[in-house]
Amino acid sequence: MATDIETFYASHKAVVDFLIANQQPSFASDTNNNFRRSLILAIASSFEHEITGIVAQIPHVHAQGNPIMVGLIEQRVIPRQYHTYFDWDKKNANKFFAMFGVEYADLAKARVTADAGLDQAVKDFLALGDTRNRLVHLDYVNFDIEKSPDDIIAMYRSAQSFIVFLRDTLLRMPERSLEAEPVGN
Repeated sequence: MATDIETFYASHKAVVDFLIANQQPSFASDTNNNFRRSLILAIASSFEHEITGIVAQIPHVHAQGNPIMVGLIEQRVIPRQYHTYFDWDKKNANKFFAMFGVEYADLAKARVTADAGLDQAVKDFLALGDTRNRLVHLDYVNFDIEKSPDDIIAMYRSAQSFIVFLRDTLLRMPERSLEAEPVGN
């Protein structure tokens, strides 16, 4: 099943292919330049939606829906805080992992270190978020994104593994079984 981002990308690709087939390389180039910006924003927005959704589910999974915990998360942890979850210019998600305590942070860091694909997913996720931040704060129209739409969608596809990892470790793993999970060497 295609995600909204994949559909967005495919639609753009069809427009560029049409322009090239109709001998409009300048329009195709301009379209790609503009699309890089909107694709970065769409991906970053999608990731923010997914991660804040995961965070919002935590008290339902781990605190049996305790209304105090739900209220705290909904009122103080989620609204306008997403940008503070990560050190966007770093190559790791340690700041985010630390939000959930030392035990979770140690487990998550060990798993990322042990899995080269997951490590790359984290790096791609952070690079996309960092590019989004620089794009919106450093002159959107003139900001140069060096990656092609194909490169950007490849990073998105890679970064999806990080989202799956977060969902699996934060929502599906019983709280006290962290030490029982094999980390690998």
